[in-house]
Amino acid sequence: MNIYTLTTQYANNMGALLQCYALSKYLNEIEDIDCRVLQYLPSEYNRSWSFFNKPRSFRDLVKNIYCLLNPNILLPKIKKQNIMRKFISDYIPLSQNQYERKDIEKNPPKADAFICGSDQIWNFKYRRDLTYFFDFVNKEESKIIAYAPSIADPWSKENEEFIAPYLRRFDSISVRESSNLAQVRKLSPNNNPVVVCDPVFLLEKRQWNEIADTTLKPNEPYIFCYFLSVTPLAVEVVKKMRELTGLKVLHFNLNALDKFNSEYNIRIAGPTDFIGLISKATYICTNSFHCSAFSIIYRKNFMFIPKNMANERITSLMDKFCISDVFASKERIESLKLENLEVDYSNTEICISNFISQSKKFLHKALNDER
Repeated sequence: MNIYTLTTQYANNMGALLQCYALSKYLNEIEDIDCRVLQYLPSEYNRSWSFFNKPRSFRDLVKNIYCLLNPNILLPKIKKQNIMRKFISDYIPLSQNQYERKDIEKNPPKADAFICGSDQIWNFKYRRDLTYFFDFVNKEESKIIAYAPSIADPWSKENEEFIAPYLRRFDSISVRESSNLAQVRKLSPNNNPVVVCDPVFLLEKRQWNEIADTTLKPNEPYIFCYFLSVTPLAVEVVKKMRELTGLKVLHFNLNALDKFNSEYNIRIAGPTDFIGLISKATYICTNSFHCSAFSIIYRKNFMFIPKNMANERITSLMDKFCISDVFASKERIESLKLENLEVDYSNTEICISNFISQSKKFLHKALNDER
């Protein structure tokens, strides 16, 4: 069987690339099919590779100038991007041809099945692109399947009416977050949509160990910190964890400043380092979905710092895996003790195993059922 997956293979983002790798790896090895990742380049696909964010305020402009004039920030960004691009070329089985929207419309790719997912490909805050709903696919020739796309904020009434006909074309539909399930079921009831796990959970820990790089790991226990943006609460939580554990902080730093005053401030690293550093950490502190996901894969003690938006992704994940007490708050930090940093996985193993097993069964059935 020849399959194309469609996701965010173009993104300069750890989670986006690792979930893309995971789904293609699982399909090629476990389902024993010929799976390629469609090299689709949506509008503004290069935005995540920009060294400077488009300034929306005077403060943003100052930050860009600061980064431009500071070689200790700009040069590591350049080196890190080279590492990210190498990961794409080394680990992701890309289609031979690249496609922009005009190419998809003019000469659409052919396959026995197309799978879209995961990541926020159905989040209309970022884009409303029918390519991710396979409007270009001839249903007489190919199956179309949705595996764990994320919508995040619910679609508006207008967007519901716009997208419903395209959802009904799918042969099988799943979503990543429980909060989006009811809306998708309402728009496409005949497909009986379900919630499945993010693709990174389809691979076992041993498979992640095969690509994990621990070269950057310190020769001592550490708190691993990974933040898409650092808030005052994050600073407060890391400070408290440092006080309670007595451990040093390793900051995988995506930001201009190191607000944690870390003993290990790492800027030049890629997805394989990301996995390796998580695998060897004693404690983890993050506001990233995929950092949390790998913390669970490696059964790590971790704390999640809620953001101003999109926390339902983590809420859904913790609910499905029966994990509690990983969310930080200002009130909780005030009374936090060392024992509160321990994540009790003893009662969650069955939940984790069952949810992953159900997700794999959905994917297998979607691929093998007669249309």
